[in-house]
Amino acid sequence: MKKIIAALAVLVLVLGACGNQSDQAFEKDMKQGRAAIQSENYDAAVKYFNEALSIKKGDRTAEALLAQVSHVRDAASSLKNGNPDAAVKAANAVLLQKGGSGVLIKRARELKAFAEGAKQMQTASGQNSASAGENSTASSSDTQTGSSSAVSGASGTSDSSSDSSNGASSQPSSSGTSEPAAQQQAEAAVAKAAGYTLNQVYVDTTDKGTYYSIELRENHSSDSAADPDTAPSIGFFRYYKDSGRITKLDIISNQYQDVKN
Repeated sequence: MKKIIAALAVLVLVLGACGNQSDQAFEKDMKQGRAAIQSENYDAAVKYFNEALSIKKGDRTAEALLAQVSHVRDAASSLKNGNPDAAVKAANAVLLQKGGSGVLIKRARELKAFAEGAKQMQTASGQNSASAGENSTASSSDTQTGSSSAVSGASGTSDSSSDSSNGASSQPSSSGTSEPAAQQQAEAAVAKAAGYTLNQVYVDTTDKGTYYSIELRENHSSDSAADPDTAPSIGFFRYYKDSGRITKLDIISNQYQDVKN
């Protein structure tokens, strides 16, 4: 009996030593992965987090960091290859990931801004090409109508007086809600539709003209049960000024879908 007890004691010690070695290896991989994130060596970070997960399968922190760094790498690659839509989608996946890295969130925001700028440039380039073709077609007709324009110039003097009088009445009125107040109303409406109050969230709002683009993140500063150093993403929303319609970005389809408010 004593021999059996002694053997069991040895086995427990051996298993404990193996467990400690595994924990140390896991922590080493996690530390190296985070260091690789800091140096923006995303391939190395992916490698280290995969190794960490081979030691502790299902570890939430390792899974979150692996997902984030993979999406950041995809966003950078898509932007480099001239695909801003894919870059925006990958960056949004980083921002919506819970329990990840603040460094990667910051990098994802930068990549998203670059990608959106690239999309605007592509749109502007297409519009300029189209207008150039229209101008080329119109130039011949401009030559033909030049003489008739000279004749009609005499009547332009009398028309100008009526135009100036009409101009005064065409100015829009300044009634209605002020812009800051309208933005605050939009933010409050979006927060409510998401199931929060404004003091429970961080709000990042951009005026896009016809709508407000609003990002909500959880504010844990007054929540004793949550980590105050984290601000998990709630989502990306659009509040349309004319109708009060609210939509939320669906990360899977990369499309905005209506939210009941």
